Amino acid sequence: MTRARLEQLRRAGEPVFGFALILVVWEYGAGFARMPEYILPVPSVIAITFWRTLFIQAHHLSVTASTTLIGLALALVIGVLLALAVIYVRPLKAIVLPVLAAFNSIPKIAIAPLFVIWFGLGLEPKVLLAFLLGLFPVFVNSVTGLGEIEPDVLDLARLAGGTQLRIFTKVRLMNAVPYITDAVKVAFPLALVGSIVGEFIGGNSGVGYLILSGQFNLDTPLVFACLMSITLFTSLVIGVVVLLEKVLLQWRPSQRKR
Repeated sequence: MTRARLEQLRRAGEPVFGFALILVVWEYGAGFARMPEYILPVPSVIAITFWRTLFIQAHHLSVTASTTLIGLALALVIGVLLALAVIYVRPLKAIVLPVLAAFNSIPKIAIAPLFVIWFGLGLEPKVLLAFLLGLFPVFVNSVTGLGEIEPDVLDLARLAGGTQLRIFTKVRLMNAVPYITDAVKVAFPLALVGSIVGEFIGGNSGVGYLILSGQFNLDTPLVFACLMSITLFTSLVIGVVVLLEKVLLQWRPSQRKR
């Protein structure tokens, strides 16, 4: 085995070892301190609860996933369209950007009850919260990716006979793809938070609803099991985005080196 390979294994093993050490200290430290289960359950109890409630969690997670992904899709479409609007119609930037920045500064949990009043207890409030939380990072990154291109590159594309459509698809859009994928990595956890907050405020299904049920029944292992499900789901989606980056961005030198 080469020295480089050993170094890769060492780097990969360090976080695994650190995480395992935390679990061991948690397991035996909480037991030694006689910590009540409703305050801090040990990892073994959380794992058993996770497996025992797996099907129930899968049902509720599917509800949360649907509202999150719908809201994120809306944020992607509208965020990119707004970015195109402010790039091609310059005066709009002085209006749209401050308005979105001001609205983004409002804690969404403060306006969540209004959405429940206006739209009821269905999927609409959760989708809307997921959309609003994911919109700003998508918009800002799209503006950067679509707009911040060297003028020489655009001039060269025009000299090569490129039409506005081809310049957009071959230059602007390709330059923006890495920014948009990075925005998705940030926007997805935010959209997930929006969906769960909506379920906290007024929901009868979803992971947020299941967490509240565990809280009311002092079933702390169930709460931790739900947090585990959320973590696994988030990691899965981010992993899919990373794979898409490798497929869509093979032309980038940074991707070739990986």
